[in-house]
Amino acid sequence: MFFYIIPRMSSDHPIQIPFILRGQEIAVQDLLYQSRDGTNQFHYPDPRPLLDRIVLSDPTQLQRDFASMRVSEIIDFLAEAGKAMTLNHARMEQACRFSVPFSALPESIVRGSYDLIPVVFSKLALRTMVENEIGSNYLDGWVEMPYADKIARRRAYGARTLHFISGNVPVVAALSIARAALIKSDNIIKVTPNDPLTASAIVGAMMDVDPNHPVTKHFSVVYWSKELQDFEHELIQPRYLEKIISWGGALGGINSTLNHGNLQASGIDVIALGPKFSISILGREAFQSSAEINQIAKRTAKDAGSFNMESCGSSRFHFVQASPGQAMEYARRLYDHMQHQDPSLSAMPKNFPADLRDEINATRAQDDFYYVVGGDRNEGAVVVSLTGDLPDFFPMHKVVVVIPFEDPLQLVDRIHPSTQTVGIYPETLKKPLRDLLVARGVCRFISIGHTVEYSIGGPFNSTEIMRRACRWILDESYPSQWELPGFYLRKAWQILKHHIL
Repeated sequence: MFFYIIPRMSSDHPIQIPFILRGQEIAVQDLLYQSRDGTNQFHYPDPRPLLDRIVLSDPTQLQRDFASMRVSEIIDFLAEAGKAMTLNHARMEQACRFSVPFSALPESIVRGSYDLIPVVFSKLALRTMVENEIGSNYLDGWVEMPYADKIARRRAYGARTLHFISGNVPVVAALSIARAALIKSDNIIKVTPNDPLTASAIVGAMMDVDPNHPVTKHFSVVYWSKELQDFEHELIQPRYLEKIISWGGALGGINSTLNHGNLQASGIDVIALGPKFSISILGREAFQSSAEINQIAKRTAKDAGSFNMESCGSSRFHFVQASPGQAMEYARRLYDHMQHQDPSLSAMPKNFPADLRDEINATRAQDDFYYVVGGDRNEGAVVVSLTGDLPDFFPMHKVVVVIPFEDPLQLVDRIHPSTQTVGIYPETLKKPLRDLLVARGVCRFISIGHTVEYSIGGPFNSTEIMRRACRWILDESYPSQWELPGFYLRKAWQILKHHIL
């Protein structure tokens, strides 16, 4: 059984971070990671002598291992492993506990994120994920395409992939691993210092079920520091990799040795899920009465405070079609509701930056231009721009900026291309804004109060990750002359049947 004990962390006794290399655990204390303030440390193996074990040198091995394995069998395997991914199991509880001092999130939110991991590995979620986004039939065999003059088939194959996962929310590791396993790819997971153990615990649960399972054998979980540029340069080569998937700003780590253009020129496909932020747009219907304002603020508080704004889906800017007085009332109600939320979703900020606190205080002093609620106890704040101008700071750590507006169409030019999710109220306001906001870069629309409820198997940051992570192969055949009459008749009937049914 794969199992590791995580002792209590101290600066005198740094924790050991194991590597998992294709079904085997490597736990040696070669190198030391230390946070800038020296409070968080861990030992980890030196990846340089392990390169041959980290990578899959023979790409044909991937196809051989999955040649007869259907997606349904992978789902059964992942779901069985998922039963051991709850906090009731020692490995996950220890990994969660270890993550707390490294994470920017308070303990209650870290634990809440860990509670989502077994949900990701449930059979229902896994099936929904693969069928909604790609279709298991494309992963299990060749699917014929409707042509009248030829036979054309396509199929999705897994690729040799390097994942730079972000550590802002632990469930990101679960989503990355589940998607990668379902598409039968080979995977190297690079973890981050703010979440160095979640991925290892998840793959460790797979090892407990079967360390020799094809899925398990095609995962390596490793860490290396930015100082190891020689190792990074040797790893990120087309002889080892076909895809790179990078969450948030994680890809920045490879810019010291390679840039996107170089990678793509070499044949490595870079899927960059860049950092985003989200907003809310509230029409005048939200401000018909104090009771309505309170109900709307209760719903948008959930959108704003989710994961203490460590998530790109957290709503940081609230555009309100309201008078200054209504906007200030909304700010007070929003602030109150943000202080009383589910602690697994939102809690007192763990480390509130001194410079952000200073910016809020400076804004508070400009009472002709801004109205500020809260911010006295590093608990977050709501800042109303009375002039419609943006403040000098970017809202984070449960600080929200409220901006009144008059005409919804005037908002379009204020939407930044990095905007991910837009919560809109009322629903009727979506239709006139949707296409215009998509043109400005918006990726997702949602009803207010539901921004954390991502649709499983849906696009993320305008990308269908599983589909893009596959290698799509085409097989075309042209029938010989003696086959043509019967061939065309069969094809004509297939096409006719397709349109009729």
